[in-house]
Amino acid sequence: MSGVVAAAAAAGALAAGCGGGGGDPELSIYLSSPLRGPLAADGRDVADGARLALADAGREAGGVDVRLRVLDDAGSGGSEAALAGANARRATEDSTAIAYLGELDSGTTRTSLPITNEAGLLQISPGASAVDLTREAPGSDQVPTEVQPSGTRTFGRVIPADTAQGAAAAGALERIGIRSVVALGGKGPYPASLLDGFESISGSPSVAPQGFQGGVDGIYVVAARPLASVLGLNRGESRTIGADAQISGSPPETKLPATSTLVSGPLAPSQLPAGDFADRFRSAYGRAPGRFAAYGYEAMAVALDAIDRADDPLDRGSVVDAFFATADRDSILGPYSIDEAGDTTLRRVGAYEAQRGGRLEPAPRPLGAP
Repeated sequence: MSGVVAAAAAAGALAAGCGGGGGDPELSIYLSSPLRGPLAADGRDVADGARLALADAGREAGGVDVRLRVLDDAGSGGSEAALAGANARRATEDSTAIAYLGELDSGTTRTSLPITNEAGLLQISPGASAVDLTREAPGSDQVPTEVQPSGTRTFGRVIPADTAQGAAAAGALERIGIRSVVALGGKGPYPASLLDGFESISGSPSVAPQGFQGGVDGIYVVAARPLASVLGLNRGESRTIGADAQISGSPPETKLPATSTLVSGPLAPSQLPAGDFADRFRSAYGRAPGRFAAYGYEAMAVALDAIDRADDPLDRGSVVDAFFATADRDSILGPYSIDEAGDTTLRRVGAYEAQRGGRLEPAPRPLGAP
């Protein structure tokens, strides 16, 4: 079945299902997130953030009752593509499903996205920041038309893409007078996207390749996984800045040296422009929110907003169109629009400062442009 035909069939089934039996219509929003394993704390924060947004909206949108259905996409070792695919199929086969929130990471999103896309189901990610989910990306052999096989875009995200992290790192280093850095982290889409964003900033420090033995002012760690050290390099007083992959756990920690600055895709809760979110989350769940809680909240909130603005809140295609028409939205993350590729126009990212023992403390201010 072609993507267009599949989407049309799904939309028809949705309309029939919502009014089934002559009763009041009901819509379902599915959320797929890791609820076990090393990412469980972040996954639980995403789910609870979404629950809070739905409660704030009175559990309805477009005049229709909305139910949240939370699914686990993780095994004991973390997020797994097979589970994400199964979750996406379960959502697309539900005639009441109007949106799918997930996944938290880019790898599992590459599995669920083709499934939701073929069914014409809006998918919004709170945490998948890989550039090649929405655009052609340096170092990647994937293009959005392969990830979204129907030929019609149905995917968006409320977190900035990896290039925004790179741009924020360059701006931070430039402001403190760093003129040259050595980039550590090897090859692949993740470091390539970070460096692409880094070098897009006018006046950014020059980048020397890994293994460069000359004098540099700073070290930019772009590895796709945490490093135990800065590869033993003796750079004297060189300033170290690390990317999001260097942050692990909840509360966040790093293995980079003390005094390092870590760029985080999500803002730290204390860096959110909506200052009361942490208090409201703590009041609802009895714990402080982690980095991704606000992004779970906003993924749900913008999905509900799209349903409210859709010409037909029971039609998947109409809700997708409304989401892509999101403009100047005033959110807990700050004002933003959704561009033609499905990316948020927000470019502000989080920042943490490493302490002794690897503990991270939020920096006084986030990084990057609003």
